[in-house]
Amino acid sequence: MLVLGGQDVETVLTGLSVARCHGLLNALSQALSDYSSDRKASEPTIHQPLRQGVVTKLGNTSLFMPASNTVSTGIKIVTLSASRRGARGAINIFNPGGELVGLLNAEEITAFRTGLVSMIPFLNCGVQKSRIVVFGAGKQAEWHVRLALLLAGDSIQYITVVNRRGETLNELEKRLQGVKDKHPQLTLSLIAKDGATDYEAELKHDLRECDAIMCCTPSTEPLFPSAYLAPAPDEQPRKRFISLIGSYKPHMQEIDSETLLSGKRIYVDSAEACLEEAGELIKAKVPESRLMELGAIASWPSIDEVEGNVVFKCVGMGIMDVAVASELLKIAGDMKIGKTIEDF
Repeated sequence: MLVLGGQDVETVLTGLSVARCHGLLNALSQALSDYSSDRKASEPTIHQPLRQGVVTKLGNTSLFMPASNTVSTGIKIVTLSASRRGARGAINIFNPGGELVGLLNAEEITAFRTGLVSMIPFLNCGVQKSRIVVFGAGKQAEWHVRLALLLAGDSIQYITVVNRRGETLNELEKRLQGVKDKHPQLTLSLIAKDGATDYEAELKHDLRECDAIMCCTPSTEPLFPSAYLAPAPDEQPRKRFISLIGSYKPHMQEIDSETLLSGKRIYVDSAEACLEEAGELIKAKVPESRLMELGAIASWPSIDEVEGNVVFKCVGMGIMDVAVASELLKIAGDMKIGKTIEDF
């Protein structure tokens, strides 16, 4: 059994080459494809129960996410605490015979795999990628920035990160310094709600000019009004990519219904899970017929064929953790990272 602690996981992930990252992206894409196609099979091989949550006496939320593709079986257990940023917990990976082959710290992987799944529509939907606005300053936001730069490269010229607190933004900027140094073409801007002279004006300007918006916050109200995306009188409407990964409960909402419905369809990781858990979809009363699972897409439309914005909603599934964690165990083994326990 290979044990990867938090520092081990971070070392593997921050050291990923473009080729290895694409390998992880392909493994995740295949897991989503198997999930979507397998649900219609008479004898499914993907077993993906809906996430179960428990709220403790102290107000912490523990989430249980089991999944199996019959080759690997795993379960992620994480706890979200009001007193600490990020999801803390572990991922267990078992072989078909039930032996525990890997135990991985879940915090970094949760943020990484969510950022990675956002890259599937981001890289394939055909919209421009020059200017990106990211909401949030935690691990989820960090990995959206890291992966966008790693996989989309020098096409990205401007990234604006928006957050309520300037202190958290400054911490994120420090963590991203090494990435920034590798991309001299990049202008990284920070907008803090508690420190901006004219927060709304700055936000409106950057949103109107951007090509992609990545929302990574557990917000309970829209982060901006849809009017901020409206073109100037002399401009044509801009087609944007919008990802929503922060809200995972029915009362949470990162964008308003008008923005959510600004494309022909809404792309999702799981239609079943999003209709059950995504506050944006629940509030807008979105029918399942409007949703398209990433795993069910045969080919992406060209930018000329895209109608409106490309909106992606993800609440996360255990099969995503199993797929990514299984690949990370192989990569860590090749890199001789982690601790091996021979007799568990």
